[in-house]
Amino acid sequence: MSGMEERFLRICCSFPFQLLLAVHLFAAPTFKRRSRFWLRAVVTALPLLLGIDSIIRAFSVGFSFGFNVFSYGLLLVPVLWYYGMLLFCYHCTLREALYAESCALALQNGVFNLYWLIMVTAEFGENSWSAFWVYMGLIVLVYGTCLLLFWKWMIDREGHTLPRHRVIQNAVIILVFVVLLNRRASGSPYEDYVYMAYFFTDVLAIAMQLGLLHETDLSLKNEIIEHLLLSEQKKQQMTAENIELINRKCHDLKHQIHALRHISSKDERNAYIKQVEKAVLFYESAVKTGNETLDLILMEKQLYCKEHGITLTSICDGSKLSFLSAMDLYALFGNALENAIESVSSEAPENRIISFRSAARGGFLSIHFENYLGHELNMRDGLPLTTKDDESYHGFGMLSIRHVVEKYGGTMSIRTDQQRFRMNILLPVPEGTEKEG
Repeated sequence: MSGMEERFLRICCSFPFQLLLAVHLFAAPTFKRRSRFWLRAVVTALPLLLGIDSIIRAFSVGFSFGFNVFSYGLLLVPVLWYYGMLLFCYHCTLREALYAESCALALQNGVFNLYWLIMVTAEFGENSWSAFWVYMGLIVLVYGTCLLLFWKWMIDREGHTLPRHRVIQNAVIILVFVVLLNRRASGSPYEDYVYMAYFFTDVLAIAMQLGLLHETDLSLKNEIIEHLLLSEQKKQQMTAENIELINRKCHDLKHQIHALRHISSKDERNAYIKQVEKAVLFYESAVKTGNETLDLILMEKQLYCKEHGITLTSICDGSKLSFLSAMDLYALFGNALENAIESVSSEAPENRIISFRSAARGGFLSIHFENYLGHELNMRDGLPLTTKDDESYHGFGMLSIRHVVEKYGGTMSIRTDQQRFRMNILLPVPEGTEKEG
């Protein structure tokens, strides 16, 4: 075997290379790549792989059983290096990068110990082509299985906001375990049993990471249920206020009609008639979009806004909205208007202004929401962060809106400038969409 082949096999079977594959296994399907990704990936990988191999050859350092300060240091270098590589190559948070690398560490260590368990049993020669193909086969098998286990988190990590303290706690446990046990057990009289124990400990570490996802998923579902309950309470309160408003208006109309019968002055009678017409015209003009579901949503919101001194104006063509289900209409328009009403409710009376318009343009439905914004709004991942103290019950409205937009293949953008909150939505209108009858 030539020196080049020997070095190739040594690098491919090394800890830095195995960890590199594991890290990208968790990152590639999960995080969005940064610009010039492949250049970034190569620039960060090659110097480490070649450098560690050169150091091991120059100083004859291995990761064997027992304590060696230098070898411990060599293990920590790739761990820290790849953490920086994740942030350099992918769009991810510090917490997400830490969780992904912790999973990669546990996975790599599991394959490492399973490989050496097979090596001890089958007595393959180290750094041989036979050993290389065994290693690659294990990587494909074990990494592929792990990919399926973590797939839900990888494709929908926004639904799993992992708790910071648990992510750090698990990372420390896995790091200590890997640094202490990611080494060959040569020299131990129970070498095969040691590798077997190490492997099952790696399985427990991966199970611990999966358990964290499961706990977070349950917590998220509980928060959603609580949010829905609170939303339902708010809707019931708003409906009750609207019913009370209608009852008052009917009561006023009854007295005004009664008064009309006894008013002899023509001018005074005309003034009463105008008040009655104004009240009636308000209810008539509130439900003319061309979509019955949207009419109900707007009617409810306009009643609430009228009672609380909020100006809500709309120019909406609902004739092209039949491709949206009633639930999605409520999620989209209901949440958007609720957020706007909540935002302007604390503003001065002259700034309580909300407007939205919707129209079909060239095969697309353009929807624009706008309201006054008297405070600074921080953004993350394209959505505004809550300004409330209790973040558990806020943010689902915007996530619901984005979910509906993405469900129908649309796009959504949010801008906050000149004391205005502006949300633009563009939805493709399916061919043959007809006006609701």
